[in-house]
Amino acid sequence: MAVTAVLATLAAAGSVLALSASAATNTPPWEPDVNAIGTLTFYNSAGQQVTSGSDLSHLFDYALASTTDPFSGTKATLEFSAPVPNTPTGNFTTAIVSASTNFPNASAPVPLNTSLNPLVTLASSDANLEAFIQANQAQTAPGFANVWQIRVVTSGPGGVGTVNNSGQYWDADVMVDPIAGTWTEVYPEQGSTTQTTNTVLSVSPLTKAPQGSPVTLTAQTSASDATNPAGSVEFFQDGFSLGKSDVNSSGMANLTTSALLPSAPAGTTLTATFTPSAAGYTPSNSNSVLYEVDPVATVPTLSGPHRVGAKETCTEGTGSLDFGVVASYTWKVNTTTTIGTGSSIVLPGSSYKKSLTCTVSVHDGNGPSSSATSLPVTVSLGAALKATKPPTLSGTHRVGRLETVHPGTWSQKNARFTYQWLLNGRVIRGATHTTLRLTRAERGKRISCRVTAHLAGFANGVATTASVRVTS
Repeated sequence: MAVTAVLATLAAAGSVLALSASAATNTPPWEPDVNAIGTLTFYNSAGQQVTSGSDLSHLFDYALASTTDPFSGTKATLEFSAPVPNTPTGNFTTAIVSASTNFPNASAPVPLNTSLNPLVTLASSDANLEAFIQANQAQTAPGFANVWQIRVVTSGPGGVGTVNNSGQYWDADVMVDPIAGTWTEVYPEQGSTTQTTNTVLSVSPLTKAPQGSPVTLTAQTSASDATNPAGSVEFFQDGFSLGKSDVNSSGMANLTTSALLPSAPAGTTLTATFTPSAAGYTPSNSNSVLYEVDPVATVPTLSGPHRVGAKETCTEGTGSLDFGVVASYTWKVNTTTTIGTGSSIVLPGSSYKKSLTCTVSVHDGNGPSSSATSLPVTVSLGAALKATKPPTLSGTHRVGRLETVHPGTWSQKNARFTYQWLLNGRVIRGATHTTLRLTRAERGKRISCRVTAHLAGFANGVATTASVRVTS
């Protein structure tokens, strides 16, 4: 019997089916179905999605579930269900309308051949809605008239159709136009293309963690059809990817990482993006979680000759500070006496033969500081002092007059000087002051003075004035 004849017969019997397809523009009253794991998408033999048709004796060739089977079924079966007002969906009248077919199905057309989700492969005599309508009482209540539910159940090891499972399934709903003899998918609307997803991000520990410690990011995903579609979540810190994780059957994805960078003074931002692999679901971005990652100092290294008067540099162990991290430095000798701050210092003479360390303290401008101290090194004697301007003599260079030596300028300030006067290059005994009174014995000979510079921690420096001839 043709569907139009079936509908006419039911109308004559007092069942009013005169509602047009446009009456079901809203979601059917029983949706989202509390027993549904997900939704369905329909395809023709060429692998093209179909959301309507004019053949009620065979609606489509494939029905694909929106998620993987959490019970690890191996076969999928199509059912039709007749919705009834004020009746739980688990009590709707149902009928099996296909054979149970194996999935995955590598012989199915693209893109179905690579899907791991339950897939019913239908024969030409399957999915006969015309026969199902003929066998079931039509409803007249708003939202129920001319609307029929389509389900997919699984079987095999653990499938939802096996014994001791809770009767869950994937579903969709179609409306029949009794005048035109056509059908249109009404839920999920247009093959679930309007199904949106939502992602909520949480972090443990809740608000802050030390750098390098494990932090777990958890994304909970869901869809507007109350399902948890398959897909993956990518996690981000300040827009930079931390990694990806697949969602489980409950729509949850986790990532544990110890690679979070220290936060800037205002904190660092953690987010997650869900990308569904199931057809007909939109991606979604999570809420932003403002998080504090307190930097942890690592043991610094010292570079330089470790010598008095030379430059010594302290480098935090990672080699470079992360964005937003501030470091301060404290230089000490023998672990108690501070001799400088800053990343570099010139070692003073007081550090000679002492144990030198540098302590680095890091913070992000908001959280606590963390400190680490370098391994100690022993400071060696500084290089010999050098005269940058040589010493000079002043005086008339005449017998009986005083000759004065000026020490010149040296490479280190605060040096002290000792003097030794020379006659023709030989030491004049007892002549160790800054002045020398010239005698007759020195007439005609050449006078000079050797200046020795002394400074704690440095090797002595020696420079000699130019010589002058003593006249009468």
